Amino acid sequence: MTASNNNSTPNPPTIEVAAGSGVCFGVRRALELAEEALRADRQVYCLGPLIHNPQEMARLAEKGFRVIGSLDEAGTGGALLIRSHGLQPAVVAEACQRGLKIIDATCPLVRRAQTLAVELHQAGYQVIVAGDAAHPEVCALRGHVPAAVVVGNIEEVRRLTLSGRMALVAQTTFSPEKFREMAAELVRRDFQEIRAVNTLCTDTVDRQEAAALLAGRVDVMFVIGGRNSANTNRLTQRCAERGVPTYHVEHAGEVLPEHLRSRRRVGVAAGASTPQWIIEDVCRRIKDLQAGKP
Repeated sequence: MTASNNNSTPNPPTIEVAAGSGVCFGVRRALELAEEALRADRQVYCLGPLIHNPQEMARLAEKGFRVIGSLDEAGTGGALLIRSHGLQPAVVAEACQRGLKIIDATCPLVRRAQTLAVELHQAGYQVIVAGDAAHPEVCALRGHVPAAVVVGNIEEVRRLTLSGRMALVAQTTFSPEKFREMAAELVRRDFQEIRAVNTLCTDTVDRQEAAALLAGRVDVMFVIGGRNSANTNRLTQRCAERGVPTYHVEHAGEVLPEHLRSRRRVGVAAGASTPQWIIEDVCRRIKDLQAGKP
């Protein structure tokens, strides 16, 4: 008779961070321009949060970075930093008239989408934007092409009563699957011509795929980022779709002991507006809880 071995110990707990997690190059550029402006100017304003991350915005506020809701809140002089989502040309023109120095931190990929939309409109196409009509990136794009029509889902595409030549572009962080579905639906319609121009951010798509793959081999996922961040919410959705318990947290204090109970393999992903220091804080918190520390 062979005796069973009861002295085996479980595998040690692990933490794995999804590839590509953290700030994307567009957000990194915006943050660098903000820091540079704060060193050079007495007051730096931004219409809306520079990035969708409350903790990073609080850090910048301590240095004098001021988020405003309208240009009326900006004092004379100083600088207006255009966030990575872009800004309507009419608003930029008004800021110049008020004597504000313009610092353009529009993401190059967002700028590309704006430029393409303008070119398509000027070529005689009815521009259709796949995205969230309330998102600042889409609002900025419509500032460049006011006649653009925004659709957020396939049902809205089916309700379109347009005719002639159509051109579909997308909010850079929009779902690739939904974009393809919308393009296919437009092709089935009786339009004179259909052009689908891929303006999606490949970095966003790649990080979603990496997070989903990681979610398939861990016991629990933590997705870090602002709750009003479109790309972070999409990351959370993609991970949850894999059937793994998924928690969207903004900072380390939101990671609770019960999240890790009986879950030894931990996955971490972070949205494009989440700086490295917050990712490190969350990982440190997870390690402390895995070690039994309060």
